[in-house]
Amino acid sequence: MKILIATYWHLPHVGGVSTYVTILAKCLEQSGHEVDILAQHPDMTHYYFLNNSLTFKKSSLIRQAEPIVLSHYEESPAMLTPWMFRRECEKYAFQLACLQTRLDHYDVIHTQDIYSTLVLSRVKPANIPLVATIHGCLATEWVENNEARYLSMIEREYLALEEYFGCMSPDSLILPSRWLVDRLSSFHISHANTHIIPYGIDQHAFQRSQPARLKINVTSREPQPIIIACPARLVAIKGQTYLLEAMALLVRKRKGVVCWLIGDGLMKEDLEKQIHQLGIHEHVKLLGKRSDVPELLASADIVVLPSLQDNLPFSIIEAQSAGKPVVASRVGGIAEMIEDGNNGFFVSPRNAQELYEKLLLLVEDGALRERLSNAAKAFAHKVWNDQVMTERTFQVYQEAIGNQKAMEWKEDFVNRLTVRFWELFDTERELPVPSVTAVKGNVVVQTDPLRGVPGAHVHLIDMSGVVLCSAQTNHNGHFWFPDVQPGNYALVCSAANLGSRTVKTAVSAEEPISVEIVLPGKP
Repeated sequence: MKILIATYWHLPHVGGVSTYVTILAKCLEQSGHEVDILAQHPDMTHYYFLNNSLTFKKSSLIRQAEPIVLSHYEESPAMLTPWMFRRECEKYAFQLACLQTRLDHYDVIHTQDIYSTLVLSRVKPANIPLVATIHGCLATEWVENNEARYLSMIEREYLALEEYFGCMSPDSLILPSRWLVDRLSSFHISHANTHIIPYGIDQHAFQRSQPARLKINVTSREPQPIIIACPARLVAIKGQTYLLEAMALLVRKRKGVVCWLIGDGLMKEDLEKQIHQLGIHEHVKLLGKRSDVPELLASADIVVLPSLQDNLPFSIIEAQSAGKPVVASRVGGIAEMIEDGNNGFFVSPRNAQELYEKLLLLVEDGALRERLSNAAKAFAHKVWNDQVMTERTFQVYQEAIGNQKAMEWKEDFVNRLTVRFWELFDTERELPVPSVTAVKGNVVVQTDPLRGVPGAHVHLIDMSGVVLCSAQTNHNGHFWFPDVQPGNYALVCSAANLGSRTVKTAVSAEEPISVEIVLPGKP
């Protein structure tokens, strides 16, 4: 069977979608199937196939997409805000890239997010089934991250419709957890061909990759400190701020404890400041992005994940496979992953005191840690199996191919948004126009003195991870993004031979925002 795995997100990256795609593609290929992967490139300047040289430059696709989006919405009274317009252009640019591929060469298309799913449902040949695995609920993450406060009513409806269309447009829908089924139902999502297929990893390979103990430098007054590992992106929804508060309480009681924050992200500088303010720099280490996470988990004594919302995090799967007790928030799909008191502990989200108490219990009781560790490893071997995940996914492919009356998705996104607009607004009154400002800045390289970097790529990314604007710096290293609405954004910058940098910027006023991005590389 020839399979296309497609996603709007960039691959490879550190995160669950990338891990899932890598595992699934490997297992399918080992079973004799041919797999192509279409994704956004990590530099976010083009879409590409990971296993061949075919690429699609985004800047030209965006220019083509802009008039298409405007024409689709010109008959609709639903006003496109700048934020909505840019998101629509991103989707249509990806759609134009998909139209340049030979989709009819595949037996099945398997998408990994709501954006690629909706796009490919529009352009795929009618006889090629579309299967989608949705890994989370983006619309509710806006609420959990307190970012929805920046959105107007029509923008919130727009987010909800993105979720609805992305989940209802495929022929078959795969969800990794029962929690996600329930969460999506709040958006009236109830797909007739829904399959719950949990994630899995290669348990035997995972065990073989782990040494008994790594020699990693840690700062502690004791020769054998208890190591607490938190493998997660440094973003607000992962809850590391509450972990640091818990660590501040813990080290007052037990000095021989070190916490590793494994990962990178927008919250790095905020967390560094919090570590300094709490006076726990000797006990908390930011390890950044790592390629040796299994080895780091093998070296840890406890794994913690204080998420505010999560689906079925691979970090817990890997921790249990390594035989580590996990302390995690009872949120989302995590509630389906831990047997409280048997192979780990639950805590309430945003509760540093409760997190401290559970960590202290494990730190002080070695016998308890060992009992929970053994139970965690047994649970992982039983539940988190990559072969079972792949076999069940392949069965969904076969069912979708064999369904002679595949579901035909006929609803139109613009029409549905227009209907919601009429339901929500009295059009006799003037609609509010969102305030906008400009985000401008410089990209410099860390020399003495700082020197501007021409030709650097800069991307403005919203809370969902959608690229809203892209630019290249001029000869002085300057960039400029107009018409940016209030909210929190990421500025991602990269330049050849100079590395990359991601910085967080908050837009809250009509005055232009100025940002300096310092790249770490050498000229």
